[in-house]
Amino acid sequence: MITKGPAPSSGMKVFAIMKTSLMSGAAAALGLLVVAWPLAWAPGGAYAVAVLGAAAVLAAAFAGWRQGPALAVAAAVVACAFSRAGTAVLAAEGLFIVAYLIVADAPAGLTRPGSWLRQQVPGVVAGLIASGAVLAALALNQVSSAWLTAAGLAAGAVAYLITLPSRQAAARDVQDPGGRRVSP
Repeated sequence: MITKGPAPSSGMKVFAIMKTSLMSGAAAALGLLVVAWPLAWAPGGAYAVAVLGAAAVLAAAFAGWRQGPALAVAAAVVACAFSRAGTAVLAAEGLFIVAYLIVADAPAGLTRPGSWLRQQVPGVVAGLIASGAVLAALALNQVSSAWLTAAGLAAGAVAYLITLPSRQAAARDVQDPGGRRVSP
């Protein structure tokens, strides 16, 4: 007796769900790193803010709360403002924030994360250049204000959020199998 296996389309759905959960897991891991990183240098009061940020990360990654990443980054910036971390630590935090915001903004149902991540390379390169420029500037002129550093981190996150294309615009620019852009 010959039996048929599962239809190819159902296998593709399972594969797409696995990739989507992979992106959600990566976003959650990066978000928790963003929130937890400054805590090693922060006073005890920053832990309450970090718990709120961690809750926002998890709600964004697994419940699809759109404002979660912004709230998580805000919590991380507040924790950085109260920390006694050095410039290199705060520059690393800025890079973690950029990486988290990029991964957290991945489109839902992403079937090819590799090609989408390659499209994000210019943003990552810009973040690396900005972090390097800030590190170089602070190495030349010793500024010991954590508020100035936190303001720089917040400005970078806000600039990214402003320039980030919305999900609605990304959904409108759907590619058909022929490679032409179509509007639904």
